[in-house]
Amino acid sequence: MFNTVDIGGGLSDFWAYIREPRPHRWASWGVAVALPLVIFYGFSEHLIRTEEPKVEIIYFENWSADRSAAEIRAEWVARAKETTRANAEKRAEYQRLADMMGVEYDSAEADEVTRETLGDEAAAAAKQKKPVAVQRSTLAERAARGPQSQAAD
Repeated sequence: MFNTVDIGGGLSDFWAYIREPRPHRWASWGVAVALPLVIFYGFSEHLIRTEEPKVEIIYFENWSADRSAAEIRAEWVARAKETTRANAEKRAEYQRLADMMGVEYDSAEADEVTRETLGDEAAAAAKQKKPVAVQRSTLAERAARGPQSQAAD
């Protein structure tokens, strides 16, 4: 089948077909060329979204030159307490998760450090469970529950 391939004959037939005057020849060519271009452009622009990185240069933070060592230390301590409080909240969440799953999770040493750093009241407050915001039910959930009984007056 492929022993007698005539590429020149195929190209001349194609060229003869293209040159024949047809009523919608140019419109068909326009659509045939524009459609793949639009599709390729759409893929190139919208398939992989990349955001240009925002340039942010911070050379130094603006502190007053006359800060005392005590003020510097107080800022360090405040940041350390905030980090300790955040860690205690996360540790309490992990403890609740471990209790639900039945996994042994011991945070006694870390809790002791938290109590020493923040004090007993703040450590207890960090271990408190955060209230979850009430979510409104959807129509499908209400329909699945069925009609609610109305109190007779």
